[in-house]
Amino acid sequence: MKKILYSILSVLLVFSFISRVSAEETDTTTQNQGINEQKENIKSTFLNLTEEQKIERFSKIDKEYDIGEPFDLEDQVFIEMFAEKQGVQKITPYASFPASKSKTVNGVTVKVSGNVSQDINNFINQSFGANVKTQTTAGATKVNSIKTVVYHNAYGIVGSKGVGKVYDGTLSTSGKNTTLNATKKYTAVVVYASTWCEVTVNHAAGTFTVNP
Repeated sequence: MKKILYSILSVLLVFSFISRVSAEETDTTTQNQGINEQKENIKSTFLNLTEEQKIERFSKIDKEYDIGEPFDLEDQVFIEMFAEKQGVQKITPYASFPASKSKTVNGVTVKVSGNVSQDINNFINQSFGANVKTQTTAGATKVNSIKTVVYHNAYGIVGSKGVGKVYDGTLSTSGKNTTLNATKKYTAVVVYASTWCEVTVNHAAGTFTVNP
């Protein structure tokens, strides 16, 4: 009789364990489906962003998060959509992006031309660089200062499954007519990265920026 009771009890315990595991798997699946639906909804709000709006968003994320701090879901989706993903440059690992634009404000014209670049396809040794020329083609006497900065942010896995910033760095130069030609190396495990340029012009009537 005891053997029968033990057998029944064992079966009940096994059934209870299987039921609990099945319930946990169902909850996880439901949770993942919910997150995926949220991601798709968020993606739809980013589809029509201009290049300038993307740079503004990258800059905002750069300022709001510390290294190692996981992004919220909205910022994670943005990074997954628009940051360069590790491994996509199979033939030319060192990816180069144009950085050219001219802007006129209050009689001051500043022209930016060149490119920014990044290499994130190594295991841990990564780098970014720039070859950017900044020229004041009109209103130079009104200009107090011009600063050209190239920003680079690298993103990777932080926490359990989150995405966050794992490195940030800059290259910069100042002057009405300058060329920024430099490369910086760093060590991080990178999944995504973004590199962009911003030129800040301080002149007699105020300040404006050029985002090539």
